[in-house]
Amino acid sequence: MEATLAAMKGFDETLRLKVMKSAGRRAAKPMVDSYREEISNFQGDKFTVYRSGSVYAEVRPGQLRDSIAPMFFRSKKRDMIITVIGPRVKGSFRDPNKGGWFAHFINYGYLSGGKYIGKNLGFADRARQKAAPSVNAEFKAAFFQEAQKYINRLVKRQSVGK
Repeated sequence: MEATLAAMKGFDETLRLKVMKSAGRRAAKPMVDSYREEISNFQGDKFTVYRSGSVYAEVRPGQLRDSIAPMFFRSKKRDMIITVIGPRVKGSFRDPNKGGWFAHFINYGYLSGGKYIGKNLGFADRARQKAAPSVNAEFKAAFFQEAQKYINRLVKRQSVGK
């Protein structure tokens, strides 16, 4: 492990960030699965959301579950990759008929005038609590495995180039 850490210091910035991102993706799997397990679909065909008197979106069963995924951002100092797990609301998920834009309403109970008490109330908090210990341990292991993989690739390239 010490050899991996020492070799990581010699990595250039781009390679180090690649290792962090791939380790974060591997470590996020248990958390994503936990989120998806905690969400139960509503019964029915669609749920219509109105804004300003017109139809804003039609939420389909399974839409929130489908939008849960890891997302990656650079830190303020731009020296780390931060992995965030939750409902996607950007890119192709910007469409209100596809994304998980309503997740916080369900998680914190802000539906029906703040009186929502359905099965999904607090789903994100339960999921985080259930999966957090395994995610931390998995990230540490995945980080060192990914770093070793990249080091081996570099060593192989250097030995082939000689």
